[in-house]
Amino acid sequence: MIFKYLITYILCALLIFLSGLSFKTSARTSSSEADLFSLSIQELIEIEIDIASNDKKGIYEQPSVITLITRSTIESSGARYLKDLLKQVPGFWLGTDTLGTFSVSFRGIWGMEAKILLIIDGIEQNEMAFGSLVLGNRYPVSNIAQVEIIRGPGSVKYGGQAALAVIRVTTLNQATGDNKLNLMTDIGKAGFHNGIVGFTHSGEVTLNASQLEYGLSGSLGYGDYSNDTWQALDGYQFNLQNNSNSQPTNLSMNLRYNGWDLNAQYEKLKQEDRLLFGDSGLFFAPNQRYTQTNELSFLHQAISLGKEWQLNNKLALSSKLTYTNQKPWNSQGQYGHDLSRKINRSRVDIQGLYALADNSSLLIGSHYYYEKAEVSQSYIFDPTVRYFGSNNASNNDYSLYAQYESDWDFVNVLAGIRYENHDLAGPELVPRLSLTKTWDKLHTKLIYNEAFKIPQFDTVASAHNAGTPILDPETSKSWEMETGYQLTETVSLVGNLYLLQVDSFIGFNPQSASNTTLGDFRTMGMELQLKWQLDKLHVNANYSFFTVEKSNIDSFKIPSNKDAVLGIPNHMFKANFHYRFNANSRFHILGRVISGQYACTNDPNFICGEPEKLDAIYDVDAFYQYRTTHTLWNFGIKNLFNSNVYAVQPFKGGQSPINYESTRVMLDFQYSF
Repeated sequence: MIFKYLITYILCALLIFLSGLSFKTSARTSSSEADLFSLSIQELIEIEIDIASNDKKGIYEQPSVITLITRSTIESSGARYLKDLLKQVPGFWLGTDTLGTFSVSFRGIWGMEAKILLIIDGIEQNEMAFGSLVLGNRYPVSNIAQVEIIRGPGSVKYGGQAALAVIRVTTLNQATGDNKLNLMTDIGKAGFHNGIVGFTHSGEVTLNASQLEYGLSGSLGYGDYSNDTWQALDGYQFNLQNNSNSQPTNLSMNLRYNGWDLNAQYEKLKQEDRLLFGDSGLFFAPNQRYTQTNELSFLHQAISLGKEWQLNNKLALSSKLTYTNQKPWNSQGQYGHDLSRKINRSRVDIQGLYALADNSSLLIGSHYYYEKAEVSQSYIFDPTVRYFGSNNASNNDYSLYAQYESDWDFVNVLAGIRYENHDLAGPELVPRLSLTKTWDKLHTKLIYNEAFKIPQFDTVASAHNAGTPILDPETSKSWEMETGYQLTETVSLVGNLYLLQVDSFIGFNPQSASNTTLGDFRTMGMELQLKWQLDKLHVNANYSFFTVEKSNIDSFKIPSNKDAVLGIPNHMFKANFHYRFNANSRFHILGRVISGQYACTNDPNFICGEPEKLDAIYDVDAFYQYRTTHTLWNFGIKNLFNSNVYAVQPFKGGQSPINYESTRVMLDFQYSF
């Protein structure tokens, strides 16, 4: 409990004792790369990345729909965790799954289970039992340098957990000479309190006439994800304050020397839970409500060693070995509700990039991994027969992929294909094709992707044990068109249309309480983005819309509205306003207007009942920021109008909505050495 208030005490002490020093040094400002106002629109779109392409290119030349979040944007967002950044990105919104966990939907589809891939410093983060992207109060932004997002399928380059989107995070460990101490805290009513403390240290030393670059970072977090009352579908309720504490712990290291790259990661999320599957303990013996919290935990440990070779002026090779050890969805609970599982994976990646000419290249890559899962304890299922009659299982997976990219005078072309064979999913072959073209102020993209989902150990096991085995692989097809125009040096508009079809959708079946193949699903929609940058004012706004074009899946269908699904808003408007008073002072407003979501709110049978349409969300954050040479201070209000910000389960899984973000005071301090 001491840590719960420690960060606030430290920040108050810093405000008292260091404020004089901060104002005395105000004549100098922080580095331009950390200043939101230092880059023009043209300079922002020319930042080169290679998340979707063979070679590094600007976002308008990338052969996918791309969002790029820089460090300066992060520092001007007031975000605490990765989920807070994603809430500002077109098409994404936060939802809840089971056991009080959170993830994101994208373009009308719930993305938690093996559909959205998260990569941090080249290492995949999705847990390996179900492939879930578990977010919530996890992955603090204090150590994030940049976030690149493919808003669309990425299976050809990234494999079978990238059917909806790819999120690639680069940490400050990859920088040189970046040394920071971060303290963040939120304070709400009735003693509600959240806090994060983090540090980053990086630099370089000379070793045998070569530079050894290193980076080290760590963070600790604490606090309830909600201080509101939660009500189950049968009317049972309790307050989530002091019943939903999340404690994320992160420690990572990076070493780079003569083309070698070593990364080590330790990440653990411990979270209190009394919700279970929305029943608060009733579903499992002794079939009584919880009177105390259980501990849910996710452990991720990984180490990777990579090497790059530039063999000549045309051919570059890279290889990487990665070992990952995880303990996902483990729990220690009341009434002996304990679960213990462990999963490990050994993986090797090889990739070659060949410059066919000045304007064309060929990327060829391959990977192989072996993974093993073992469950030793469970109150939900019989652990001795979990995996086809055994308590353990193993899989092999290998792939071969290629991308040809060429920049012609009239069009830029990228054509790719991937073959992957997994013991559980079988063989899959998926192509992609992208046509892009940029003129002086105009750009356009035509994109076609096919993708697939690799169901993980427990997805397949739960379906098999319930008598509803997964017989067909989940596949998807996506058509996208993006067009953007820079109206002036200070104003740009970008819009995109999409059609996304998922066949043999794998999800949760409330009748069998297991994963299974649910049916086919198709959404279509649009996303619009506006950037307006003046000398003292920056405005970024986006609007997202989706509708259901086709569906035969009852698990998230809304009988009264065929255009909507459970838990995911059809309309979202998000805007950021940043005003610079002078070289050191800024004021930031970030707002989200979210259309009413359909939610399961009342059913004594814990399935859904008649879905209810919730009120629209008006979620606004406002804060003042002060910068000096070495310090950054934020002070403001989150959820200014105290709107009910609900995380809704986007399928009939027994979970009622969670109101997770009430009004609170934010106070941040960052010191750069």
